[in-house]
Amino acid sequence: MTTLGLLGGGAWAQSPSELRQQFQETDRNGDGRIDREEFHRRSVDLFYLLDKDRKGYLMIGDLKGLPGQDFKAADREGDGKLTLEEFINGRFGNFDAADTNGDGVVTLAEIEVYVNRRR
Repeated sequence: MTTLGLLGGGAWAQSPSELRQQFQETDRNGDGRIDREEFHRRSVDLFYLLDKDRKGYLMIGDLKGLPGQDFKAADREGDGKLTLEEFINGRFGNFDAADTNGDGVVTLAEIEVYVNRRR
């Protein structure tokens, strides 16, 4: 499993307030839970935000703070580039791991536990 940041684009948020802010930005309906659709939308938005040169893929340099081995794990084609599909799949691995009760949504508490465990 890769550690493509659960809410951000590369490495994990550096502080609890950053994590909380990222959570609120992802929780589009403000119900205190992030469902798979909200997470998918956030992932697509992040991909295009990070693809500053509009290449249609991300390279390791586009994902600040992401360890090389995590990039390689997400790079299924092994070509040094992450397509949108590879980026989303890598991130959903984290979503599923953070969803400890398997209800298809993640709460801020679940994310905090997961992020602290991964550091």
